[in-house]
Amino acid sequence: MPRKQLQESLSSLHQQLESTEALEPEDREALLAAMEDIRAALAVEAPANATPEESLSGRVYAMIEDLETAHPKLADLLRNLSESLANLGI
Repeated sequence: MPRKQLQESLSSLHQQLESTEALEPEDREALLAAMEDIRAALAVEAPANATPEESLSGRVYAMIEDLETAHPKLADLLRNLSESLANLGI
């Protein structure tokens, strides 16, 4: 179930990203990169010794903080992704 939720969240994020024009180019690139990292993480197990800052969920959380004020919908989608990643142990 968490993987299905994660895929649904990725699809929602992608749709929201396509419909959001006011997003700075570097933020858009960071979100696209995070989406690719998430897809890659689903295919490969994360190293057990990764620190929270190095983990994918740690990087997603940092993006949530950056986008929370200007783009709350994107931040909510990323928050859902982060929870799904945590549920999968990624």
